[in-house]
Amino acid sequence: MKTKHNFAAGMLVLGLMASVAPAMAGQKLPPVTTENGVSTQSATAADAFPGLKGFLNLSAADRSQINVYYTARIKNADPSKVRITLTDGGRSQDLSVARDGRITPLPTRDQLNNGARVTISGPATGTYAMRIHVYSTQSAGRTYDAAGLATGVRQGNAAMGKIAGALSLLLKKLDRVYFVGGGSGTVLVDGQERPLPRTDATGEYPAGTPYFQPSAFPGATKITLSTAPSIALFDNPPK
Repeated sequence: MKTKHNFAAGMLVLGLMASVAPAMAGQKLPPVTTENGVSTQSATAADAFPGLKGFLNLSAADRSQINVYYTARIKNADPSKVRITLTDGGRSQDLSVARDGRITPLPTRDQLNNGARVTISGPATGTYAMRIHVYSTQSAGRTYDAAGLATGVRQGNAAMGKIAGALSLLLKKLDRVYFVGGGSGTVLVDGQERPLPRTDATGEYPAGTPYFQPSAFPGATKITLSTAPSIALFDNPPK
């Protein structure tokens, strides 16, 4: 899920529920201060990364097949001039944004629970987006346990339901797993190998990315790929 804002509209209130939570749940956007063309905004880490606290507070059994990370997308601003800082108990650390947008490190459960704060500063002209990604905890390789991936789809949707509550009705359900960089693949069903479908050129993922939709292959037991993917991401149908 994605949501975009001008800096002054609330860079920090982004992520899992950001596109609907402020209007429907009565959340207030953190105040923004601007000086010499640079805007600064601060919020609790739990507000800065909506959904992360709820996810980490789930039991290990409820997230055995899934984990999450966040990415930031920065437009109309030099990414090198954007600074994200996490402050906890008087100690501060910069959060890095990798070339692919991944933010590291994410706040820990203790930091989210004890009121640690995140501050972001950058050009006021910038447009920013944040997305939460749900990925498989299975080791990246040429083979995957299909039943485990099917469990991951269920866990991901159940997690959204618990974290977002009534707002989860407005979120698109996860229904498949994309194997980024996985080449081609097959799925084993009732002892027979069947080809995995692959994306076309119109979606978010590179054309030819193999994906597994558990509902289309009931009883699937094993996924075999021609190339080990960089990651296996749970997501929605192509946009």
